[in-house]
Amino acid sequence: MYKMPGAGVGVAGGGVGTLAATGADIGWWLALGVLLVLLGTAALIAVHRRNRRLSRARG
Repeated sequence: MYKMPGAGVGVAGGGVGTLAATGADIGWWLALGVLLVLLGTAALIAVHRRNRRLSRARG
């Protein structure tokens, strides 16, 4: 498991550096996750519309 620098045995409860490195970055990871979900949904909708349009053109 990855151990943050400065989060050794002496810092049992976690320090300000550990909190800043984990807590502050969670917001960015959540924002990135939401962005990826939205982009994936938009891509699926675009592919579905394209396939529907192509099938109408053939039929």
